[in-house]
Amino acid sequence: MLRRVLERNGLVVDGADSGEIAIKCIEENAPDLILLDVMMDGIDGFITCRKAKEMPGMTEVPIIFVTGRSDTGSIVEGLDAGGSDYITKPINRHEALARIRNHLKMPKLMRFQNEFIAGLKQANLAKNRIIGMASHDLRNPIASIRGLSEFLEELGPLNDEQKEIATTIQTTSDSMLHLVDELLDLSVIESGEERTEMQPYPVRELVASSLNIYQFTANKKSINLELIDDGRVPDMLMLDKMQFRRLIDNLLSNEVKYSPTGSYIRVILKQEGRRMLIQIQDEGPGIPANEMHKLFTDFGKTSVQPTGNETSTGLGLSICRKIAEAHKGLVLLKIVMIASAHGSPLSSMKSS
Repeated sequence: MLRRVLERNGLVVDGADSGEIAIKCIEENAPDLILLDVMMDGIDGFITCRKAKEMPGMTEVPIIFVTGRSDTGSIVEGLDAGGSDYITKPINRHEALARIRNHLKMPKLMRFQNEFIAGLKQANLAKNRIIGMASHDLRNPIASIRGLSEFLEELGPLNDEQKEIATTIQTTSDSMLHLVDELLDLSVIESGEERTEMQPYPVRELVASSLNIYQFTANKKSINLELIDDGRVPDMLMLDKMQFRRLIDNLLSNEVKYSPTGSYIRVILKQEGRRMLIQIQDEGPGIPANEMHKLFTDFGKTSVQPTGNETSTGLGLSICRKIAEAHKGLVLLKIVMIASAHGSPLSSMKSS
């Protein structure tokens, strides 16, 4: 009866009287779908299903059990064996036909989805190449503009208006250079063209070196940078020096940018089990709970504004996340309210 229903609806049906014959039939005909009884002569349906799934090209082919055994144990055993669905006897031909049609559609939908995903990946690679080339080509002219503005200031006495124009050119070109550099970093990381070269490096020296660089920027806002080491961090860690330095620089830049004047930023190196943690605590305004999802995403910006009119691209933390993952690590945000010496709250960002 089931064969007649299927053939009337344009499907080609091959039959087998046992599991052993079914395996030979599958080898010869490569079916798009299998309807399989449980109780058969020779090997039963569960064994037949497992053998069929082990055959080349059969992983994605749906197998529907057609059986009078509708107890939960039989259904679970059939699904564990690799079955996709169950049709119980007595058969309702309308229900059976609907289930069979749906399962026949699934492989086509999966192929379409895989092709669509592959197309998106190609488009994303093309996007990264375009952004990378554009960023590279823009960097030199912008750097030249900034250099010329500095040269103008050194040429001779400028009136107030001319000084303001030269300063504006420098500030704007600095912001543009920062954006171009981050776009270039992002395109290189996402394209996979940057290879992670792991070598043993002294992690304390790398972090301390970044702190020294950002101390100058922090001094402009009277921000105190402090490095705390619990003394248990390994002397050497397997790192990509350039990538790890970029991660620390981006985190510190973000901290200084959003910290108020006269506040503290503490960088804590500690060992917890087999993990090394870099914990950064600041006295910034914190991030609204409903905007947390924007962090560590490309161009993700929150409503929190830099405290010194600095600019933000929304790419820095996204780059940090990608570098951390390349090092088999994580970047996490953890808000902890702590009473500081002068009574203001501290928010803690932990990156491991």
